[in-house]
Amino acid sequence: MFKSKFLVCDDDKNIVEVLSNTGEEIKCGDKPMHELVANSTNAAQEKHVPQVSVEGNTVKVDVGSVAHPMEEAHSITWVHIVTNQGIQRKYLQSNTDPVVEFALCNDEKLQEVYAYCNLHGLWMSKA
Repeated sequence: MFKSKFLVCDDDKNIVEVLSNTGEEIKCGDKPMHELVANSTNAAQEKHVPQVSVEGNTVKVDVGSVAHPMEEAHSITWVHIVTNQGIQRKYLQSNTDPVVEFALCNDEKLQEVYAYCNLHGLWMSKA
């Protein structure tokens, strides 16, 4: 199974996804980046954990069982899915609903769903 791994720079908050791990430390300037760990922030889970439904080849993701705020200063900025064949990501805009849909191929199986909140970090649910 492919495992998504995201790193963040403490200085500028840039995020990178590790696609291939050579064992070399990834740095931001001269400082090592650290891993974003999903569901590790002390925040309202009901507003952050992705709620997932699959109907046929369509994956629908609603971020939170209670709608997450989508203001410029506090919003879900992207949703990322992991399947048995790879990854897909969609970016969200402020002042829109935190809901996205993805299309799967006929033999593709959903495994994990991630959502990133610009204030409360990375959140994940398993399929």
